[in-house]
Amino acid sequence: MLLPAQELLNMPVMSLQTGTEIAETVGCVIDPDTLNILAYEINGKSLDEHPAFLKIEDIRELSDIGFIVDSSDEVISLDDIVTHKQLYEAPVQLESMHVIDEQHTKLGKVEQLVMDTQSFRVEQLQVRRPFFKSLSDTSLVIHRQQIIAITPDAIIVRTPTVRESNQSPLEKQPLINPFRGTRPPQPESVKSDRH
Repeated sequence: MLLPAQELLNMPVMSLQTGTEIAETVGCVIDPDTLNILAYEINGKSLDEHPAFLKIEDIRELSDIGFIVDSSDEVISLDDIVTHKQLYEAPVQLESMHVIDEQHTKLGKVEQLVMDTQSFRVEQLQVRRPFFKSLSDTSLVIHRQQIIAITPDAIIVRTPTVRESNQSPLEKQPLINPFRGTRPPQPESVKSDRH
């Protein structure tokens, strides 16, 4: 299911072992190369680690009551995510990042990330258009396959192209108003002979 990534922030993290809430999500660590969410930063009174994280593979289920994990043992520290530590320390903030195409045309700024709740992968970017372009298009949706590169300054996407068709262009047809002009013949009325 596709869902705005923001909707999973401030989400409770529930322990199956105790049946209670152990923390809530406050942010996510995204790999800009793959657009995968690697872990959620979590916060809670009962946590020993600060900052504390919950890896995606340790989430048993995402339900209407929040993230469900086996126990508080799933909570890790920053030192435990060694391979992705730099993504937390120098994160790439995709929200409000400029989006340009290959021709360096400014398309807008990222307004929202849309993720797949099964794979925890960013699937779409909702882009807020610049003022003058927003008069005709208020937002633009860019699929992950259109993204070429993510730099510290901008997200570069493929330039949209219009496919040419092999059909000949439509010839101009005169406008025919069905309510004007000749009327189709009407049935004749039948007169009854009464004596």
